[in-house]
Amino acid sequence: MHYYNFHIGDYVTHTKHLTLIEDLAFRRLLDFYYLHEKPIRQHEIARQIGMREHEQEVLSVLEEFFVSTEFGYINSRADREIEHFKSKIEQASRAGKASAERRFNARSTDVQPTNNQEPITINQEPII
Repeated sequence: MHYYNFHIGDYVTHTKHLTLIEDLAFRRLLDFYYLHEKPIRQHEIARQIGMREHEQEVLSVLEEFFVSTEFGYINSRADREIEHFKSKIEQASRAGKASAERRFNARSTDVQPTNNQEPITINQEPII
């Protein structure tokens, strides 16, 4: 996903206790999660999000806002947003295919047009 809805009120409510570095880590973790659409592996995540010098803060935020599973760290809110995005894409695809099929079926006919008609020439001056 290269775009996601950002709900400022929800974000501020849940993150106002974070330091500036922790806040940056959370935003980068969210961006990484949305971009890759898969669980985050803890191994070298601080380096992957460009915060190698702040690994402890990154891991602290990861533990607070993400849930550890056997596949990696997940965020349920982000997962819902990703699924919603995918369902919109799928719905738009189905609608586009149905529209194209209706247009195609409206044009289909057994009669083939012919293009062998002589052009009609209209002269402005009458021939005398």
